[in-house]
Amino acid sequence: MSVVGISCRLTIGGQSKFMSSINKRFFIFSFLLMFSVSTVFAGTFGKLAPSVTTERGTYLAGETVVINGQGFGRFENISLSVENYSDSLQRAVLLMNWNVYASNKGTFSASIPFDSLSSDNGRYIIRATGTKSGTTAETGVVAVPENESADLDQCANGPFAAPTPCTGSAWQNGNVGQSQGHYYEGDSIPYRIKFDDLTIGSSNTVTIEWDTTKAGKHAIDYLTSYNRTESVGNNPCSGVVPACGAVTTFPIPLDPNVSGAGVTQIPGVFTMWGGTITSVSAYTLTGTYGGDSSTSITITFTANTVNPVLAWGGHIADRNDWAGQGGSASDITGSPYHTRLLELNGSGGNQDRSLSNVAVRLISRVVIIKQAAPESANVFGFSATGLNPANFTLVDDGVDNDATPNNITFTVPLGTGGSQVGSVTETANGFYSLTNLTCSVQVGGTSTFAPNIPLEKVDFTLQYGDTLTCTFFNSVTTAAGVSVGGRVVDAFGSGISRATVTIQNLSNGEVRTASTSSFGYYRVDDLPSGDSYIVTVGHKRYVFSNNSQIFTLSDAIENLDFTADMQ
Repeated sequence: MSVVGISCRLTIGGQSKFMSSINKRFFIFSFLLMFSVSTVFAGTFGKLAPSVTTERGTYLAGETVVINGQGFGRFENISLSVENYSDSLQRAVLLMNWNVYASNKGTFSASIPFDSLSSDNGRYIIRATGTKSGTTAETGVVAVPENESADLDQCANGPFAAPTPCTGSAWQNGNVGQSQGHYYEGDSIPYRIKFDDLTIGSSNTVTIEWDTTKAGKHAIDYLTSYNRTESVGNNPCSGVVPACGAVTTFPIPLDPNVSGAGVTQIPGVFTMWGGTITSVSAYTLTGTYGGDSSTSITITFTANTVNPVLAWGGHIADRNDWAGQGGSASDITGSPYHTRLLELNGSGGNQDRSLSNVAVRLISRVVIIKQAAPESANVFGFSATGLNPANFTLVDDGVDNDATPNNITFTVPLGTGGSQVGSVTETANGFYSLTNLTCSVQVGGTSTFAPNIPLEKVDFTLQYGDTLTCTFFNSVTTAAGVSVGGRVVDAFGSGISRATVTIQNLSNGEVRTASTSSFGYYRVDDLPSGDSYIVTVGHKRYVFSNNSQIFTLSDAIENLDFTADMQ
């Protein structure tokens, strides 16, 4: 007897026995089961190892999963089942079980339409067991919702006159002009991608792209953290429903095309809420830096919620980085700062967000550097006009990137064609004297400056787009070769040998000593001039009524004498 073309449809409601323990939020689903049997069971088993395969590992809801098996017994009755390990219940849940018959070659084929299979993570195990041979094989599939999505936003941080934090409506799903955003060269534009309807536990890929050059001029040159520039009130989770999940980060790799051009990149991270980034691809450069070019990267992540959020920043090319290499962001007309969402899981619609060049200004800066010889923990105070803060301190202790820096950078908010008049003055400091004061402006800059060493001050006029750098150099100066000498005698004018003469520097406390010769002479060399000293004399056999003298040393002294009392 043979049975050919037998098929059936099985619909399982939310109250079936095997669904009764599943969380109420599971969807009601239906399975369509079709199977065919060529001949009745004959009792002869095949020699191949049993296996179960599907056409692919991921399916959209509503697609049909075709299951193929081989290596079972001829005409064997095979039990098929679909299971899901429930993350919420922390156990396996049997979703369906049915039987098919193998062919005379030990093979079988069955199909199931995935009608939003009821599970909390979309992952399934399909298992086949030969009821006579006891052999078992299984495979896994993942159901992906049909309406998974991704949306790219950028931060419209308000005009220059009215800044706005990156929250609420400031996250704009469109382009940003001068009335909506304000950035400087060297700033980082915050971006976010809002995902939705992803399968929990699924691995996903998203590809982003940004314009790096336009006609050889640099636009967004590399990626940084989302909150590098907009650090206050920046909330990529604003407006996300349901609320963002736990946050994780992943380092943004350095772009070798940027490093190869001699530009030092600011380190940063991709930040994700409700997901875990597992890897990022290498960069892909389309075009060349000498003309029009764009760069892309693909981020792979696991969805821990159905709606993760990914955030990062796009660094606006700074002309101080790309001097002599075609120009920077402010040199490009139009809306050159384009960032795109190219695809999610291999498909997408190339969402594009641009920033107008009139919303970007050249950055104007004053950099003050402290150099000291010798280097020490000595604190140097400064006062300034035309800069904020007006008072600051620097320390040149030879330690980089510490809590006591030897330099400070002021960003001055100038509009196109604007200028700022100001000054920086160093306050007097201990034993250090200002011995050199130099300033410079980057190539092509028109700012002016007037260093004044006696006044320990520099006056300047900073022009729009310039970087003015001034270095205050202080040193401790000593005068070598200045000496103090004399003779120690008794009441009759004879020299007293082995008398002890002590000279103490009242400015720094340094003490020097000398013993008199057999004729009563002494000498102390290499004393700093300009300091005040006290000189005392003593001897174990003689008494000196006037045993000390105080003076300010301006030149060598050869007759600083002492006479002992009459004995």
